[in-house]
Amino acid sequence: MVVVKIELHPGGDPEKARPLGLVVISNDGTGSDEQGNYDVALAHSGKYYGKKGVYKRGKVRGFRRALSPYHLIKMALEAALQ
Repeated sequence: MVVVKIELHPGGDPEKARPLGLVVISNDGTGSDEQGNYDVALAHSGKYYGKKGVYKRGKVRGFRRALSPYHLIKMALEAALQ
């Protein structure tokens, strides 16, 4: 599972960090050694952060594992936000 936490640091101060969003990318177990398939869930963000439940869902299919995790995050966001 890959979890991406999005925080705002007002004035660049990590002591004042506020959560803005959460991306959860879960391997669905149906891939191969070369390619993975993932379920994506976005938590509510911005002023709705902390609201229970999932805001958006998506699926990433056929992700080439040789790519960086940043590619997976990009594909996950695109899948959930279409």
